[in-house]
Amino acid sequence: MLSLIHCLCYIYMMIMANYFTAGALAIAHTNFNTDQSALLALKAHITSDPQNILTANWSSASNSDICSWVGVTCGARHHRVTTLNLSYMGLAGVIPPHLGNLSFLVELGLNNNSFYGPLPQELSRLHRLKAINFQNNFFMGTIPSWFGYFPKLQTFTLVGNGFSGFIPAAIFNLSALEIINLSRNQLSELPNEIASLGQLEELFVQHNALKGFAFVPVLNISSLTTFTLYGNNMSGSLPDNMCEHLSSIRRINFGQNQLDGPIPKCLGNLTYLTSIVLGANNLIGTIPDEIGDLPQLEMLVLSFNNLNGVIPFKLFNNTKIREIGVSYNQLSGSLPANIGLNVPNLEFLYVARNNLVAGLLPNLSNASKLRHLDMSLNSFTGFLPITLCSLKNLEFLNLYSNNLTIDASTPQAASTLSCLFNLRNLTELDVGGNPLNTTIPASRGNLSTSLQYVYLSFSNIRGNIPVDIGNLSNLIALHLENNQFSGAIPTSIQGLQNLQGLYLNDNVLLGHIPYGLCQLNNLAELRLGGNWLTGPIPSCLGTLSVALRSLSLGSNLLTSKIPSSLWELKYILHLNLSSNSLVGPLSEDIGKLRDVVDMDLSNNHFSGNIPGSFGGLQSMINLSLANNYLEGPIPSSFKTLLSLEFLDLSKNNLSGVIPKSLEALLYLKHLNLSFNKLQGEIPTGGPFENFSADSFVSNGALCGASRLHVPLCNNRTIVQPNWRKAKYIISGVVSICQCNEISSTKIAIPIIFGSKAFSFYGQPNPFQKFTLPGQECLSWEHKVISVNISGSYKLLHMPLTKNYRAVRLLL
Repeated sequence: MLSLIHCLCYIYMMIMANYFTAGALAIAHTNFNTDQSALLALKAHITSDPQNILTANWSSASNSDICSWVGVTCGARHHRVTTLNLSYMGLAGVIPPHLGNLSFLVELGLNNNSFYGPLPQELSRLHRLKAINFQNNFFMGTIPSWFGYFPKLQTFTLVGNGFSGFIPAAIFNLSALEIINLSRNQLSELPNEIASLGQLEELFVQHNALKGFAFVPVLNISSLTTFTLYGNNMSGSLPDNMCEHLSSIRRINFGQNQLDGPIPKCLGNLTYLTSIVLGANNLIGTIPDEIGDLPQLEMLVLSFNNLNGVIPFKLFNNTKIREIGVSYNQLSGSLPANIGLNVPNLEFLYVARNNLVAGLLPNLSNASKLRHLDMSLNSFTGFLPITLCSLKNLEFLNLYSNNLTIDASTPQAASTLSCLFNLRNLTELDVGGNPLNTTIPASRGNLSTSLQYVYLSFSNIRGNIPVDIGNLSNLIALHLENNQFSGAIPTSIQGLQNLQGLYLNDNVLLGHIPYGLCQLNNLAELRLGGNWLTGPIPSCLGTLSVALRSLSLGSNLLTSKIPSSLWELKYILHLNLSSNSLVGPLSEDIGKLRDVVDMDLSNNHFSGNIPGSFGGLQSMINLSLANNYLEGPIPSSFKTLLSLEFLDLSKNNLSGVIPKSLEALLYLKHLNLSFNKLQGEIPTGGPFENFSADSFVSNGALCGASRLHVPLCNNRTIVQPNWRKAKYIISGVVSICQCNEISSTKIAIPIIFGSKAFSFYGQPNPFQKFTLPGQECLSWEHKVISVNISGSYKLLHMPLTKNYRAVRLLL
């Protein structure tokens, strides 16, 4: 009997087990379908999948295992999606509401894509979420308040979107939050409720629009280890008691705001501090000496403030310090003579632009980890130490504008610069603005291929440019300007295939411009002005049309015409060919330079008319064609140069009137039309209200306001003669005969109109009018006579001598 009962029980249990197993499988299958449908809905809303990841991997087949899909992780127990990470896939599209059905989701990562549009409120159903990362997408508007519905949320990241306004107070009910990163948005407020986040450790809100004292509520969060507010609009002073609750703080970054007042001394009590960044503010006072006692301090950045006093020497006894940045302040005093002895981990030292006491450069040879050294714009003296060459990890060296020289009395003098060129990790070298008074010898070893930027300008360097300079194969910019380099530009320079800027101006270089420069296809700026270069402008420069933005060849001895290929530099912004001996007419093709902003062709021998195509250069701000042999009228097309601020056409042979249309050039601040042969009325509107007599001096027959030191113009309207109604038709030549002096104040001028002869008497007054028989009216306005014949005027240009000798005039 018992065995029968046992048997029946076993059968019952098996039946029930099968029932519940089947039910569980049915539920699991339903949940599987729910998650699959949610993911496929997301795939359907993707408009761009450049790497073809979801297209190729996420399948809609019913037997497809979603847990094997790219970016998807499932839980081992429930076989449900727990992590969705689609970061760095370049996806674009909107987030569908179906994603809220992934009810087991713990982590959601969509960072570094191009998702946009509104965030669906259905996401608020994801109550298991612990981490959200929407970094670097295109979400905009206010941050939805339903982000406060995730009770387990620990990490909340919305970096690099377009969220604006304030942070919803509901988010600060999430007691589990440990990390908030809202950087690079347009947020304007941090609510006081943020102080209630008792577990918050890291808060990043840099590069937003926070104002005033937005940081104050955060100072009460005792769990905080990192607080970054860099790049906002905060103002006011740092509170004296700001350190009271920050017992766990390790990193403070309030840089690039508008904070003022002194640095609180209490920072020296925060013994866990590893990083203090307060640069680019308006802080005053001294650097608290207590900061030098912080045992864990690795980074101190106070640059770009108004700090004074001395740099605490204690900082240079801190064995953990990696970076000291105090540039661009008003600090005084000196630096320790042997900085490297007690800072073995120092990697970055910035003390530029201060008032440090003049003296020798400190010994840095023991700071073997040093990577960046900037001591520029101070008053350090003495010799450029060759011990700098022992800093094998050095990447950036800037000693610009001090009083350093090279010891010519030692055998090592010639190698001081050479060894710097040989440092294997150095990418930027700037020792310009020092009286080095040396040459650059040929390298004694292999030049470093890591060098990208070399600045040796204003250094009194003489001799030839070394031929092996062409071995600096990764060089991007070479600044050798304002020195005494002589000889020819080495042809080896064509080896600098990565060069973008070449600055050899203001030396004494000789010879032709080498055609090898045309091989530098990345060259954006070429400055060779202020040398003794001869010969023609290389026609091959036109092949640099893609990259070249600035070309300066002024103040040389160049001859010949401008090669037509030069007008193919369609992206050029700055063009200076001034002060050479260039000849020929200016081509109409000059109008191809549609992006040009500055053009200086002055002090050459250009002739012919000014091309009307200048009017197409509508980005032009500065234009000088002064001191040439240009003739003809000022082109009326100049009226379209609406950006023009500077125009100099002086010392040419220009004739005709000043176009009244130039009154439309509202930004024109400087105009020089002096020493030409211009005539007629000087315009009065627009910028002409502000020009002085210097703009128009020494022209043929200009008239206008008395403040311009020219005759007043006739008030009557000047129109073309109506010859049909003219009482006298004058053709051919009008002869004005010898003037007969009547007295020192009156003259008599016989005038012949065709066969009619008239005489008039009058004072040599530039504003005097004379009436003759037949109602012909003459006005003597310096060099202009206006003849009225039956109501019509004709201007006659009559250059009179001191003795009023008459000349023959053509109508």
